[in-house]
Amino acid sequence: MPQLLKVRLCEESDLPSLRAREALPEARLADQHFAQQNQGEYFFAVAFRDDLPMGSVVLDCRTGPLQPEMKNLWVYPEARRQGVGSALVTFIEDLGEAQKFEEVFFGIDPENPSAIPMYLELGYAPTGQHREVAYVSVEPDGTTVERPQTESIYRKSLRYR
Repeated sequence: MPQLLKVRLCEESDLPSLRAREALPEARLADQHFAQQNQGEYFFAVAFRDDLPMGSVVLDCRTGPLQPEMKNLWVYPEARRQGVGSALVTFIEDLGEAQKFEEVFFGIDPENPSAIPMYLELGYAPTGQHREVAYVSVEPDGTTVERPQTESIYRKSLRYR
């Protein structure tokens, strides 16, 4: 019988297992998020089941147009539709509330049909605002590619949950 899902802030000892699961290990995204967490106002949360990472998410509380902003929600394919995404989002909302924020924002590709229903079910609503962002990906040869993307902005009140 599998263990319960546990969500907590990333610790340095988690990095090897997160690195092993990265689609592009040369990008070292887990290391980047962990380094930013150590600088403050940036929280890198990881969901575990049976000591295996199931997904992760970031809450960026640094000053910006969307503060705080939930970013980089990722659930590993074999863990999808098992409550991992919802558990990660709830953990981030609790962190935001503990930091005295009244709402949480995030940007999402409006063409992401699998994620949007989950966010709506969790009480997020589109603001009607959009922003242009540049997604940077690392190719297998180590080069970076920048791809422009329009995101829809969503928000959720933390006062009325």
